[in-house]
Amino acid sequence: MQQHHSLESPDDWPGNLAGSSSGAVSAAVPGGVDADVKFYGVTDASRMLTTLLGSLTFREGGKGNATSGPVAFCEVHDHGFLFTVNEAKSLQARAYVKKEHFGRYELAPEHQGSQPAERLQFGINLATLVECLRILGPGGDVARLHLRYRASTACLCLTLQQGIALTECQIHTLDDELPCAPLQLESPQPVRIVLKSDALRDGLSELEHGGDAGQKDRRVAVAVTMNPLQLSLTVCGADMGCEMVYPPESLVKLDVARDVTAEYRFSLLNLVAPALRESTETCLKLSEQGLLNLMVKFASPETPDRYAFVEFYVCPLVEDDDEAFTTTQGGELH
Repeated sequence: MQQHHSLESPDDWPGNLAGSSSGAVSAAVPGGVDADVKFYGVTDASRMLTTLLGSLTFREGGKGNATSGPVAFCEVHDHGFLFTVNEAKSLQARAYVKKEHFGRYELAPEHQGSQPAERLQFGINLATLVECLRILGPGGDVARLHLRYRASTACLCLTLQQGIALTECQIHTLDDELPCAPLQLESPQPVRIVLKSDALRDGLSELEHGGDAGQKDRRVAVAVTMNPLQLSLTVCGADMGCEMVYPPESLVKLDVARDVTAEYRFSLLNLVAPALRESTETCLKLSEQGLLNLMVKFASPETPDRYAFVEFYVCPLVEDDDEAFTTTQGGELH
């Protein structure tokens, strides 16, 4: 077996996300935490933040209806942001925004530490947040984004600074709690594979249009075998099927302890595709029970030596006595 260290893993964050940086902030925008402002941050990586959060917006708001997107649960820690989105009770996605992407990052004392006196967490409409980021920064020039959370209004305030021009937006947050416990893989995992994101994206695209494309609730089998040593994705319809095979030479890293095969709803697995368009590499891991973990790595155009991550958990399917699709007990979101 080969061990790989190609991808940084945020599994043990916030410790792994710790970072320190400094940057000058224009006096034109007041900053810092106080009795009302519980968080204040400044970043030049607004494009990366837009891309990262946009990959979690599974349900886009229609024209004039930007508020119909998914609700994300946001946690603010000493070492960064964590956004969590659940979809169809069988998929959980998390976006990690590290402190090191900020030139200035301040958190009120009561929210600091591994066991803070009070956790800073809230729900937010993700489609609204992404739409605001896109409206604030549509141009090609590098813009400085100021973020602050005000306790008095429970608002996340965004201010974009381009030269002397300032554009502001306020988003009311929601008093939501994490709807289910975070999914995690048991250790060790029998399968850990690193591959180029565009290879996985192209494979999902082929599967989307292959097999019986008109069939609803299609299933995709993800199989990792040792003889022959390969990763395969297979969609089968009533009359035809489509298979994508990745031999070892097409993968960046491969670590396989035994054969593992599991099936998933293709419609859920395909929700990962938008994230793959903007990323460089993806780490695929499978648990003994078939829980699929995809960790997608993003490079920031503003800070190419620093990375951000989106992590997807997809629960496997089993057929019950009535031949209905259900998730396994070990992977279901409660």
